[in-house]
Amino acid sequence: MKPAFQKAFVHVSRMAEKSLWKQSNVYEMFGLDFMLDNRLNLWLLECNSSPQLLEDNGKEFMTKMLEDIFEIQYGYYRSRMTRMLELIRKMKEEEKSKGSIDLVQWQEKYQEAIKNRFEPEFKPQESNSWTLVVDKNLPGAAAYFGHVTNECV
Repeated sequence: MKPAFQKAFVHVSRMAEKSLWKQSNVYEMFGLDFMLDNRLNLWLLECNSSPQLLEDNGKEFMTKMLEDIFEIQYGYYRSRMTRMLELIRKMKEEEKSKGSIDLVQWQEKYQEAIKNRFEPEFKPQESNSWTLVVDKNLPGAAAYFGHVTNECV
């Protein structure tokens, strides 16, 4: 069932993509409600952009879910900051050696540095319960891990 849930989420996120805020330090949690029919077909009922996080769902479950999402966000943040500090260090070296820096040259490096990707030392632990189902750093259909064909991209 997990691949079917992932595929449904990929399609929901693609439908809503134009209205989502594309800021690398921002995330949004969605609640998707599904139903199985008597033939075990998966049906998406609704998508909530701000799901309620109630203790009724199980205190251990909620605690683990929030710890894991914070681990991911913190890992992305630390990874970006590590790359940005290295970029600034290199820019300072260039300015010191050449007397100035070429900002146009550094724009591409900046865009690469701010992408959401983990540096090896900040990757989530294997016990993290979240699964990456969309990675816009990958080209075309590869960004969707087999849930979308090249014709759809």
